[in-house]
Amino acid sequence: MILECDRGGTDHKVYEYVAKNICPDVEFFVEPSGSNKPTMIDNCGKVAKILLESLKCDIVLIIWDLMPTWGGEVCRKKDKDQILINLVSQHVATDKVKLICIEPELESWIIADGNALTSYKAQLSHPHKVEKFKPKVLSENDNSSKTIVSKYLGRRYNDVTEALKIVQHIDDFSKLGKKHASFGRFHDFVKIFYPDK
Repeated sequence: MILECDRGGTDHKVYEYVAKNICPDVEFFVEPSGSNKPTMIDNCGKVAKILLESLKCDIVLIIWDLMPTWGGEVCRKKDKDQILINLVSQHVATDKVKLICIEPELESWIIADGNALTSYKAQLSHPHKVEKFKPKVLSENDNSSKTIVSKYLGRRYNDVTEALKIVQHIDDFSKLGKKHASFGRFHDFVKIFYPDK
């Protein structure tokens, strides 16, 4: 997998956890290729080449968030086109690469599962009761998901330290994939390798 974060960053920890939960018998190599989307797009070709040629991966999955735009415009097609140009420039066989854009960003699928966020807050607030979080599905250019998480927690949400902890409260990734389309594409891609889970 190629991600838009540094090694050990939020996306790395979360997507590796989810992939191994869905498909525990497949070996995943997670190769962050930059700390943001523009850097990932610039580096994805050479990183994909390493994964396919040196590490002998069967396929490379590139995951990025539509938001934030990092100074560009909100356009999945333009992101995809730039990634494909970079892959071709490095002579990477594009049939060995799967692209998944998470819309609008990672936290958007976290808030699509109300139980996980409720369970996480209940754990933090124990023994006090907490109000149940009502699941939300955002439009592709709505980047308010982190603000929504912060508001529910009653303080600033820290994705680096909290995203994985919240995701670990998700009981059913298959069910979540039906609620959030772009997470569903990630789930279904990983599930190809382990269809009985």
